[in-house]
Amino acid sequence: MKKVKKYFKLLAGSLLIAVTLNVFFNGMNIIPSGLFGFSILYNNRTSMDLGTILLLTNVFFFLLGLLTLSKKKIKKSIFPFITIPVFVYITKDINRLIDFGNTDKLLITLYGGVLMGIGFKLIYKENCYASGADIITEITKEISKAKGLLPNYILDLIWIMFAVKLYGVEGAMYSLIAIIIMEHLSKKATLGISDSKVFYIITKKDAEVRRFILDELHYELTIFDVKGGFLKMKNKVLMSVIPTKDYYKLKEGIKLIDPKAFISITDSYEVVNPNKKIKKNN
Repeated sequence: MKKVKKYFKLLAGSLLIAVTLNVFFNGMNIIPSGLFGFSILYNNRTSMDLGTILLLTNVFFFLLGLLTLSKKKIKKSIFPFITIPVFVYITKDINRLIDFGNTDKLLITLYGGVLMGIGFKLIYKENCYASGADIITEITKEISKAKGLLPNYILDLIWIMFAVKLYGVEGAMYSLIAIIIMEHLSKKATLGISDSKVFYIITKKDAEVRRFILDELHYELTIFDVKGGFLKMKNKVLMSVIPTKDYYKLKEGIKLIDPKAFISITDSYEVVNPNKKIKKNN
């Protein structure tokens, strides 16, 4: 059942990317992120079919991945590398059924970026690669042990430069909007959406803050013994993970108890064993 769900999501993501490429990007003078941007540019300059360009590009980077990456990693690319070009070819005439008329180009850009980003997200959630740009990123990590999406950003910068030349500054600006949206949504696929906050609190009224968290908000907390780096003074840090919906309750409650309290708040993307205590002083 898990495999069925996985391949259903991969098919849905591939189809969404393909339809979005044909409807919102191809022929609209807007360039999407990664090597999809290269495919759109090449398609606009030649008579070669967009699906064929994507397939040839994917084959090239698949072979490159075979030479540089482990079999486990390269397997992540097989299904999307085939399905996306196939769906692009099948849906190549779908834009004839949709007439945007006088629709604001900014709206087209926003919707295209969001839909494409969701397609990426569905594929990345299943731990697969969506395009040759992902292979480039993995090869870069293997060579330099670098983290992040620097290769993708470099590719996107190159496409934006081409967009300025081919479509003018306005076309490049629309392309940049679409790319930013796509990159943001695809990153969320690996991190998820933050539904919790982690509070780190240093206060002279730790007993009152502690009672407020435990008795009024009914959340667990952990207390760390720490020592300042400059004055070497011993202190306590209260740590509590709470749902985002109660973020303001805790923040404002602490400020009412101790206006001079130090509070550091970070996003938490996943909580495992939420009731487990690391250390708790009585």
